[in-house]
Amino acid sequence: MKLIAGVSISIFLLVISFSCGENPAPETEAVETETAVEQPDTLSQWVSWAEESGDGLWEDNSHRIQLLEAEVYGGQEMPPFFNVEGFSFSGDTMYVSDPSDQSLVAVSLTTGEQLWKVGEPGEGPGHFNGIGEVAVGNSRIAVCDMFNNRISLVSSSGEFMTDILIQCPFDVMWKNDTLCVLSLVEEKTLNMYDVKGEFLGSCGELPEELKYLNYINRHLHGVLAPDGSILVISRFLSGIWKIDPVTGTTDLFAETVFPQGEIINDLQSGAWMVLCRDIFIGPDGMVNVILPMFTEDGGRLSDGGEPQMTTAIHRYNMNGEYLDSWALNGTVGIALMHEGQLFTVDRYADGVVIAHVIGPDVTCDTNRI
Repeated sequence: MKLIAGVSISIFLLVISFSCGENPAPETEAVETETAVEQPDTLSQWVSWAEESGDGLWEDNSHRIQLLEAEVYGGQEMPPFFNVEGFSFSGDTMYVSDPSDQSLVAVSLTTGEQLWKVGEPGEGPGHFNGIGEVAVGNSRIAVCDMFNNRISLVSSSGEFMTDILIQCPFDVMWKNDTLCVLSLVEEKTLNMYDVKGEFLGSCGELPEELKYLNYINRHLHGVLAPDGSILVISRFLSGIWKIDPVTGTTDLFAETVFPQGEIINDLQSGAWMVLCRDIFIGPDGMVNVILPMFTEDGGRLSDGGEPQMTTAIHRYNMNGEYLDSWALNGTVGIALMHEGQLFTVDRYADGVVIAHVIGPDVTCDTNRI
C-alpha cells in the first residue's frame, strides 16, 4: 500500500477508581458511582490531564504509539460504499455493511475496488432493513438485519444462502464454524448456530435492567477473546461481561470507568455518560473499549456542538484489569485489527475506513488478535 501520512498518537493513563454507570431508565434503580472524576473545561485540558496522570503500562512506558495512515477506503467521494455500519475481513477482502443503501459490499484491500455488492432496502430475501454488524467465517458471511429480525448468511461470492430468524440481532461473531449472535429478546443473550443456520444452543444472562432496551440499534457489542469466550459491552450500562460458550456461564469481566461531569437540574452534564461505542482486541492482544464522543468544549456530543477530533480508548488485560487509556485522531466509532494493521471507521468523515500501519514502538502479535 502507498504510505499517505504519518501521525503520532498519544497514549495516556487514566488513574481513576472503577465505577458503575447509572442506568438511563427512570423506572430502574441506578447504580451509584464510587468516585466522581472532575471533568476539565475543554477537550485539550482533558487530554492533558489524562496524559499527566501516570507513567503508563505499555512495554516501553513512553505513552506513545505510532500509527502510519496507509490507505482510506470508501466515503462520499470514493465509492464503492458511502457509509459504514459494520465491517470484517477475510484475507485481502473487506466486507462492509452500508446503511446508505442497505447493501453488503466486498472490497479489495489491494486496489480499493468493489468485488461485488448485494442487497437493497426491503423485507424479502436478499433485502435488508437495518443492516448492521458483519462477521466472516470459514464458508459464510453473517450480516445482522435488525429490523427484519434475522441474520442473513451470504457466500464469499455474494450469493444469499439462508436467513436465521432472531429478534434484534445486535452483533455477530464466528467461533470456528459456530456463529455467535448477541440478542436481548431471546431467552439467552448468546445464541449459537452452525454454518447452515441450524440452532445449536444459547447461554449468557446480562443484567435485567438491559432488557427493556431491546430495539435500540447497536445496543450490544461483542468480541471473541483469545480464550474462546465472548466479551460483551452495552451502550447503556457500564461494564464488560464475559460469556463462556463452553460452560454457559456469565461473569462481570471488568467495570468500565469514565470522567464524571456535574449534575445540573437532575441531568448529567459534561463528558461522562454510559455510552460505550465498541470493543475490540487491540494491537498487543489486549481488550480495548472505545469511549463516548466528546465535543470540543469537553461536553458530551448529545449536548450539542462540534465533535472532538480525538477518540479515547480504555485498555484492559485478559484478567479484566484496567491498564491505561490511549487516543486516536478522529471520531472513531469502530476499530478492528487485521493482519497487523489497525482499521478504523470515522463516523464524521463520510463513513470512511482508514487503514493504519503500526509503527516500530508497538509489538503486534497477530496470533493473539
